[in-house]
Amino acid sequence: MASAKFPMRILVASDGSGPSDTAVRLAGSLAASTGSELHVLHVALVSRYVHPDFLSEVQVQRIKDEAQERLDAEIERAREAGVEFSENHLRFGRADGEIIKVAEEIGADLIVIGNRSGDAMSRILLGSDAESIVRHAPCAVLVAREPET
Repeated sequence: MASAKFPMRILVASDGSGPSDTAVRLAGSLAASTGSELHVLHVALVSRYVHPDFLSEVQVQRIKDEAQERLDAEIERAREAGVEFSENHLRFGRADGEIIKVAEEIGADLIVIGNRSGDAMSRILLGSDAESIVRHAPCAVLVAREPET
């Protein structure tokens, strides 16, 4: 039986929401207490409705600029909370697929994501990025939830 190894490279996905802020703080705490490398990823949504092939160069550049601004703001908020990143990543596409790709590229040992709780019908109708990541990730996944109020 193979022994589990402690995560030394952690990838945290951030979208600026409350649950992702919780995930960033948790991942930052884990990385700081273990000396692990911490990577942050922001995925700008590009869907069949907002796909670069159907947009002008100006529109594509605006999407890229807005996504970079959001990532920069997320990094600044994390720094203010005492979280430092080894590297940051900005991607475009579906969150679940891009998170898995980056995890594979960097050889992540752990992915930390936030998850909005929702009722069963919402999860069935809308799908769940968190569920997809847990099912297809190349490593362990930690799903952080915001504390109940």
